[in-house]
Amino acid sequence: MSKMREIQESNSTFQELWGMYARGAGGEVVEFPGVVATWAGVQWPIVNVLFLSNPANSLEDLEERLGRVATFTAAKQNPGMLIGCDEWLPDHADPLFEKHSWIRISQAYGMVSEKPVAAVSVDGMEYRRVDDQELRQAVADINAAGYEVSSEMAREALDHENLWTEGCFGYVGFFQQAPVVTSTTYVRDGYLYVALVATLPEFRSRGFAKAITSYSIEEARKASGLQRTILHATPMAKSLYESLGFRTVTTFPMFLPSALLVGS
Repeated sequence: MSKMREIQESNSTFQELWGMYARGAGGEVVEFPGVVATWAGVQWPIVNVLFLSNPANSLEDLEERLGRVATFTAAKQNPGMLIGCDEWLPDHADPLFEKHSWIRISQAYGMVSEKPVAAVSVDGMEYRRVDDQELRQAVADINAAGYEVSSEMAREALDHENLWTEGCFGYVGFFQQAPVVTSTTYVRDGYLYVALVATLPEFRSRGFAKAITSYSIEEARKASGLQRTILHATPMAKSLYESLGFRTVTTFPMFLPSALLVGS
């Protein structure tokens, strides 16, 4: 697959999966020129996301899109996140985002593997597939700790039965009878997608995330026969995924409203 096609794939899968989270939480997916909103309508901005739907050819083009974004978000009660793609943005775009009160906070790495490494094991770890509310809430709570948000906020976004259906290979790792790590692999149309990987802070750097993620991918692979696996990584997790055989295709700058960051 060519570089440009992989960049398009990384963008479209990002939008597709976040659309799934939005709809799963009772939200909506709305498309307007140059932008797609995958809006869960919950408190956690990470699942109220606006994406560029194709490359912005100029600063003028980007400014028009940011104006549409402003109109959309002005009607919403909860804040959201804006995600671009570096290869799809014109030069010197950051000042324009700031003009429209969007502040860059981080970036995600669009990554892919044609064949992730085989599952690795950790002594004393028990994996439980997510199939009830208790385990859904454990996924939410572990992610809440990882992202430093409240469990209430994460549960509102993730504790929905329709996000954990047959094609979802979500697992919670128990160590000494306590839930400490989680990872989910979704079987999609022609590819696997990894998400919701998190470890409680006090259990990091022990190989738990690598073990459960490789296990989740392998279980999804065995069930579907698919190999190609896609994900979007935080800077902190990039090296973990590289150790599992993933490579970076593109990067996605992530923005939050400046009003949300005042005093934070």
